Amino acid sequence: MTTTTNNQTTARTQEQESISQSGAQVGIGIITILSAMIGTWGVACLIGGLSQYGVTGMVKGWISAVMGL
Repeated sequence: MTTTTNNQTTARTQEQESISQSGAQVGIGIITILSAMIGTWGVACLIGGLSQYGVTGMVKGWISAVMGL
């Protein structure tokens, strides 16, 4: 009787660990996808700014933003 109880407890523990590991993998996947989307948006904004203002305009704008001018 003791052996049966121990086997059932071990199976439940492994099942819970498997579920939590799957949940963690889903969370990491979501974070990765959102990071890629944010990075793509940043590159698109940089390309748009460069095409509209050029390199010197972007540098001047960055310096004025940092210095508060």
